[in-house]
Amino acid sequence: MKGSRALTSDPLKSPTAKGDAVGEAAGLLVALTRISRQLRARSRSAIDDVTPSQTSALARIEQLGPLRLGTLAEVEGTSAATMCRVVDRLEERKLITRIPDPEDGRASNLELSSEGGALLGELRARSTEALRSALGELNVAEHDVVAATISVLERLSDLLNYSER
Repeated sequence: MKGSRALTSDPLKSPTAKGDAVGEAAGLLVALTRISRQLRARSRSAIDDVTPSQTSALARIEQLGPLRLGTLAEVEGTSAATMCRVVDRLEERKLITRIPDPEDGRASNLELSSEGGALLGELRARSTEALRSALGELNVAEHDVVAATISVLERLSDLLNYSER
């Protein structure tokens, strides 16, 4: 593969010393950033100028919606002001719609539009295919490590989202 490093023969071998939490955190951050950037590059034509924050908000709205802006900000781990800017851009692009909140007529909920759903579907299809192709290059032991890592990464995500509150 162009520009890729050779995979280690031992998928459990860590590039950092055991107990080196700073090195481990830095290595994980670099790896996740690279993967995210590479997947984003493969989806470029589908997303045009949709930012990672906007993509994440769309996915949350799909997952949890309809929901209020404040709730979306909370689950995304950002401020309501920041989320308001994200939501405004999504609404301008017709990727989401605001619908009346059935419990409070003064408020509105955010809902994924059909265009937003189509965009998320395209992003997922491209990213899934890229990951499927890359996973096909891994050996059995590496597949086992990836499978075991998924739940740990989900837990890390939850811890990061709620640890600062």
